[in-house]
Amino acid sequence: MPKIRSRRSAKRELFELDDEDFLRVARAILDLQEDPRPRGYDKVAGREDQFRTWAGRDHRVLYEIEETAGRIIIVAVRRKDESTYK
Repeated sequence: MPKIRSRRSAKRELFELDDEDFLRVARAILDLQEDPRPRGYDKVAGREDQFRTWAGRDHRVLYEIEETAGRIIIVAVRRKDESTYK
């Protein structure tokens, strides 16, 4: 089972969420340990090793999978809108 790590900025984004969104996103992150490529995941365009998955209807979790190191790095937690990937 891969370990979950996160960038400081992703932690900050996570803790800025309201309680309901926080729980939804935290569950999605923990689920990545069981399946790093869940149904509905997708590669981030222009990023070789970065993926995204839904966390509820409004948020995306952007992450990297480091297979050889056995870890998943949470890169960002973003509300889905036009500026999500800029």
